Amino acid sequence: MAEDDPRTDGGTVIADDGGGGSGRNPIDRVRQLADDERVVVAGIGISLVFLPLFLVEILGLIGSLIGTGIGGYEGLASLVLIFGIAVVGYNILLGYVGLISFGHAAFFGTAAYASALLASTVDVTVPGIGVTIGMPGLGSPVLMVLVGGVMATLLAWPIGFLSIRRSGVYFAVLTLTFGQMLYFFALAPGSWLTGGDNGFGVSESSFEVHQLLGVLHLEVPSPIIAANWIYVFVAVLTLASVAVAYRIINSPYGLIFEALGENEQRVEFVGFNVFRYKLMAFIISAAFAGIAGALFTIHESYIHPGTALYWITSGDFVIMNVVGGVGTLVGPLFGALLFEYISNVISGISLPVIGSVGSLWRLVLGATFVIIVWFFPDGLWGGIRAGLVRAVHFVERTAFDASETPATSGDMDVEEPGSGGDD
Repeated sequence: MAEDDPRTDGGTVIADDGGGGSGRNPIDRVRQLADDERVVVAGIGISLVFLPLFLVEILGLIGSLIGTGIGGYEGLASLVLIFGIAVVGYNILLGYVGLISFGHAAFFGTAAYASALLASTVDVTVPGIGVTIGMPGLGSPVLMVLVGGVMATLLAWPIGFLSIRRSGVYFAVLTLTFGQMLYFFALAPGSWLTGGDNGFGVSESSFEVHQLLGVLHLEVPSPIIAANWIYVFVAVLTLASVAVAYRIINSPYGLIFEALGENEQRVEFVGFNVFRYKLMAFIISAAFAGIAGALFTIHESYIHPGTALYWITSGDFVIMNVVGGVGTLVGPLFGALLFEYISNVISGISLPVIGSVGSLWRLVLGATFVIIVWFFPDGLWGGIRAGLVRAVHFVERTAFDASETPATSGDMDVEEPGSGGDD
């Protein structure tokens, strides 16, 4: 073992010999790996491989055994990850900067319509000037995602610039107002572009999503069990989004975001431009929502103002974050999973007291929300993490404490520094 390095304050730093050293056990090494970005991203990637198997096959088998259809369908895993991307970005704004927005559906929906128009070949006539514009018909999934992310980012600049000058409930109401403005524009005045209440993606306004990279049909089954290639595409982008979010959160920029959420005045006193950092957090979160909106278009092949731009979609983002765990990297993904499972699967089953759930699925969601907030104030992931911590402590106490405790019968007592001999 290398020699100990004496410190100037009288203490001693024990050098690590690379072999684990005394007091090191396998769980300590696991803790170190949990802080490694590559390990975190790899762990999430492995989970994404088995997500469709869990939702479709395992839950379907359990449902057949108990006589209740609790198994998911093939497209559910893709939908979970699409909203997971949106809420991972939204978590940067809410969980770290502490700004709650009720207008992120504006970025989600705008990106959805932009990507749909890109893939469409419909001729659009601008009212008032009578100019007809032909849509390009570029249905490349990669290009659609890029356009959706860029459109959401460009829209976030003016909305964020005007909204972030206010804080608290005023900021939330301003974002809600901008989102509703776009919703009502798409519903009526802008129906020449969006299809209005008929939606975009039917009859004359239909669009076609081309093959992935020019060779892969998105609806063809993939090597992943119970998943097609669109899930693989969405899963890769989800993994990239999580990696980017992890890098942002653990960067000096992310530390400033976290400091803003804790005490904005102190950050300003240090000399940082608070407005600029809050605006950047707003834009980053909008870019994530834009990518998710474009993927939603690819997945659904149909867009309606009520599902893409309405304020309830923004509220769903908030619920997913709170249910999963605000201020955590993985929590929003758990929140999206639970939310989409209740809205798409539980809504189709019958419960003992409620009966057929149907449109009452939000009642079930509300009850679930209350239970999670009551028993797991840090969210679903916070509860899972707390359980894992307790399990780790139990293993340490039972498996390692006994082996690391020196024998007391034949050992020499070592006098503590500063302790007298007259005790």
